[in-house]
Amino acid sequence: MGILGLTTFMDNNTWIFEKVNLHDTKVVIDGNNLYHFIFFKYKVDFVHGGDYDQFAIRIKEFFSILHACNIQPYVVIDGGYEQDDRKFQTIHARMQQRLEMAMRLAKGHQEKLMPILAYETFRSVLLEIGVPFAVCDFEADKEIGKLANQFECPVLSNDSDFYILPLTAGFIPFGSVELVQKSRKRSGKKGFHYLSAKCYNVNNFAKYFRALEMDALPLFAAILGNDFVERNTFQSFFSSPGFRSCRGQLPFNFDERQTKMRKLIIWLMSLHTYDDGIDRILSTASTSGEKKSMLSAITKTKEAYSANETSCVFSLYAFFAKNITQPHIPESIRGYNGSSIPSWFICCHRQGNLPQKSLDIITLHRTFLRTQLEDPESKSSYHCCIKLRKYLYGILLSDDVAVLEKHNRLSAERKCGVEEYDRDGDHLGRNVVLPDDIAGCYGNLPKLSEIPDLPSPDREQLFRFVLDIPALHINRLSKELEIVLGIILFWIKNVQQNVKEYHLRSVLLCLIMLKIESYDTHDATGYEHDLIDEAILSMPVESKNEVSARLLRYCQSKENQIDSHLIHGFAQLQTCLLTAIHLNYILLCPFPNPCISRIFSGTFLYNFCLDLQRRRSPDLFIYDLLSKDSDLANVYQGLYDALMTNSVSERIFVDSMNKKRIKPHEAKNKKNEVRESGGKKQNKVRIPAKEEKKTKTRPRDVVNCSLTNRFNALTSCDESADENEEN
Repeated sequence: MGILGLTTFMDNNTWIFEKVNLHDTKVVIDGNNLYHFIFFKYKVDFVHGGDYDQFAIRIKEFFSILHACNIQPYVVIDGGYEQDDRKFQTIHARMQQRLEMAMRLAKGHQEKLMPILAYETFRSVLLEIGVPFAVCDFEADKEIGKLANQFECPVLSNDSDFYILPLTAGFIPFGSVELVQKSRKRSGKKGFHYLSAKCYNVNNFAKYFRALEMDALPLFAAILGNDFVERNTFQSFFSSPGFRSCRGQLPFNFDERQTKMRKLIIWLMSLHTYDDGIDRILSTASTSGEKKSMLSAITKTKEAYSANETSCVFSLYAFFAKNITQPHIPESIRGYNGSSIPSWFICCHRQGNLPQKSLDIITLHRTFLRTQLEDPESKSSYHCCIKLRKYLYGILLSDDVAVLEKHNRLSAERKCGVEEYDRDGDHLGRNVVLPDDIAGCYGNLPKLSEIPDLPSPDREQLFRFVLDIPALHINRLSKELEIVLGIILFWIKNVQQNVKEYHLRSVLLCLIMLKIESYDTHDATGYEHDLIDEAILSMPVESKNEVSARLLRYCQSKENQIDSHLIHGFAQLQTCLLTAIHLNYILLCPFPNPCISRIFSGTFLYNFCLDLQRRRSPDLFIYDLLSKDSDLANVYQGLYDALMTNSVSERIFVDSMNKKRIKPHEAKNKKNEVRESGGKKQNKVRIPAKEEKKTKTRPRDVVNCSLTNRFNALTSCDESADENEEN
């Protein structure tokens, strides 16, 4: 949630905190806050779409430090939004703000934007390193507070709501933790490692409110403003003579802009009883409607900040301490049309084995597609995978829409579809997307309640059909690599614009680079080995290090102006990855879920793609880059050929590769040329006249000879072209 100005206030009054040495303890961690904190603290690159490989490394480092100090973390993550829609306006405003930030970032302005696959990366790492975590049904703050009190341990977060919640062992902001382990020896005992931190105890602040003490804090939060309160709710109160006349000395430090907070604290300190305060506030309302809004805001806020009283039947304590998932579903959690939600779905949701916001699609028939860094002049990057989302919605809404079918009340409105909020130009547009419940010749999609009863081969067949994954005929192809290649193929076939052949080449090189990087960092993948692994493992150490060094130079961020047109192609790949992973979740993972940190590195993709566009012979360049002494070049070419053979590349790609740059004074003498499609002037290469027609129809023929001979031929051609240019 968050309370306006409270974090700044606490930062200016750190004397309220107590210094602590954190070790040999449990901690309950606000998961959503944590992955934002790690990403931005360590300045992981987001300008190029997200360096998820570096993000994964930083997450592991964080938990490694906790482990060294014998700190046992329990990570709790937000679930869906409440069905009463009380936070809709707040969420909508934040998503519009995110869109505006993305657009400014695309134009070269300084902004911070969390990439859209960050949560999937975070979740994947938690599973990999065995950190216990759970996803709440709805917002997690109260459940985090309750669990921390049951464990008698502190909460770690940056959410200002925890300054108000009554936490027995206190609240430690991430920013107050020195993430460098220190050592201390105990007399006659073994030494220990610890982290220096500052802990906030709510009593240290509440004691200044004398008569009200703890009761004053929810009232303080309501009047200042939070996610449940519109900013003008208490405007009459702030304008009243009783509030404006507040004067007095306080032991706190305030910013110049915090005059309102200063007066509010003085006013709260003057109260004798809680009811007296409520009466004074309501007496300033000029209408009964305004009085009702004030009282509603106060009541909702008080309920939100009572940590030990929650309506949730899902016990995090039982989940973590006793491994009980409690499939019982309260009556309050139902589909938008009143349908029951299958217990398997709720169980998997709580275990973090489903898309984080999939519950919203069922209970609210609504989803916000978070804008990412992309081309402001192009269609939203989510547009290319709408077909996939329709199938996803078809399964998720199947039981809920069936409720309407019984009463013949089907329509093209939200009751039968999903209300999507997505970028439409420079604003957040609304569109109701009707689900597909029939997948072509596959037939009817299974209902959500039927998914667990489907045999794994049937679920795999459905996934293959929906993504249109062909038989790739690649030796030593693991299922993890197969699903990644399948998603890349889906991207190629459904991309709207802004994607060229060097985008695909860059993606394949990125897969190889990240594989090598995982071996360099001794990062066990936990997946079946494939042809890329075997090629890397067969390389001499010196050759592997040389290839690694050549590839890693593209991972260095540059401060130049970003080409949002180029990035838009990779943004579309991210939306395809996200949606396909979500579908795989819903089908209970017939394929191993792709590990984003081993697929997508935004800085590498951007820099390599930019460099590739300048190369006269990209194939030869890549061949030299991957080392002539290894099988990596053959592996790359095999993957590339398989994807091109199974794509509609002649229609999708603008073939800007292997074109020879022509000197200006020679342009008039070049009669037999192949031009890159499109209206702009492009690079050219001479070809025999009789081959011109064939080249236009099949620009990517695969030569039936060894890869070495093929590259030797390229070298000869390139040298001949250079000689012709010199003549």
